[in-house]
Amino acid sequence: MPETTRPSGLVVSARSLGPPDPQGLPPRSSFTPNDNAPVGTVGPAPTADNAGFGAQHVLYPSSDPPLEAQAWAGWPVEWQTPNTNSLGMMGPAGDLDVVWAAIDLNSRISADMPVGVTRANTPQPPPSWIANPQPQVYSHWGEFFKQAWWSYQAIGETFIVATSRFADGFPRTFMCLNPMFVTVDLDPATGLRQYWIGGERATDDVLHIRYTSINGDAHGHGPLEVAGARVTAARVFMRYASDLARNGGVPWAVLKHKYRLHPAQAQQMKAQWIESARNRFGAPAILDSDADLQVLQVLPKDMALSELSQHTEARLAMLLGVPAFLLSLPSGADSMTYTNVSQLFDQHWRTTLRPMARFITRAISGWALPAGNELEIDPESYVRADATARANYYTLMINSGIMTPDEARNLERLPPRGDITPAPTHENQVTQNAGV
Repeated sequence: MPETTRPSGLVVSARSLGPPDPQGLPPRSSFTPNDNAPVGTVGPAPTADNAGFGAQHVLYPSSDPPLEAQAWAGWPVEWQTPNTNSLGMMGPAGDLDVVWAAIDLNSRISADMPVGVTRANTPQPPPSWIANPQPQVYSHWGEFFKQAWWSYQAIGETFIVATSRFADGFPRTFMCLNPMFVTVDLDPATGLRQYWIGGERATDDVLHIRYTSINGDAHGHGPLEVAGARVTAARVFMRYASDLARNGGVPWAVLKHKYRLHPAQAQQMKAQWIESARNRFGAPAILDSDADLQVLQVLPKDMALSELSQHTEARLAMLLGVPAFLLSLPSGADSMTYTNVSQLFDQHWRTTLRPMARFITRAISGWALPAGNELEIDPESYVRADATARANYYTLMINSGIMTPDEARNLERLPPRGDITPAPTHENQVTQNAGV
């Protein structure tokens, strides 16, 4: 092999890479590299369209994300795989049932409320998207609003992109985006937010609704970000309870013997106890003089740390704005806090659903509606008073001249009095069928 003498006198031989080939093939260093065009170490350089996004993905293409981590054959049951599915719309605590139940309760109640457009408290003709903002994606408005709520409360920010526009420039169709596919950054020159979807610039088409925003921070922040310790504790309690159940639970008593028993003798003693318990029909047990039955003082609920688990879950529910009672959790509140369920629903609406829902609808109003128009939701189906209270209210309003009987009937979803049609009876139905 050729040798090179360095100025220091060191002789360097040009050796092949790796050990000699057992088949006698030429060394790899003698092969000519292929003619692929060099692309650098981090992909294409940034362009004007992706200046804030930086270079292209290094670890994987944006269109081909990595697969979900899964346990292989022989994976120890005590180990847990990375929770890759916790990102996206579900948030970092989406694997906790109490978090799912709380956000799902808030989102489905809000999505069930009718929506409309008003201007100075006067109803306006609704745009077409109020029924379905993206018919190719959603079945109705409620599905879209649930997605927006989930991302808003679980992640702390909601991204909505306009997919088409009316002639006046306002969005005609739009949909929620998975936050994993959106990159947001601050423009160094203006300090304004810039958005990229899968690496493509989309600043002019994105509505960014932030749960909590901070100057100088491009992202929004949700309530679960401060619940890291409680989320970890809830996961530990869930894991502990499942391991406790899988391992047979907590025994209520222990059979103790005077002498040390071999495993076979211990199994035989346990089998004798079970067999005698089946046959004595409630009669007292008879033990040998060398055996003793010791009842444990630790109860299963204490061993399972159920109170600590419930307290942790109740605090998570509170952080998400859901009264613990609605999730069948102990609230610790006085029995006189709510005199009836209606007051509980009203408190839930006033403290959580209304401010959060209006935060989302006002953002959509300023983005998708002309100035002065506002998208509103009607909570009447959730906080509706009982029939007696509504009748007294209508009577007072009609007698005061503030409301007419037809307006009251309209609020009760009844037709005006002049449009009342008698309910069909069997006789007139027969007459109609006969063509009379």
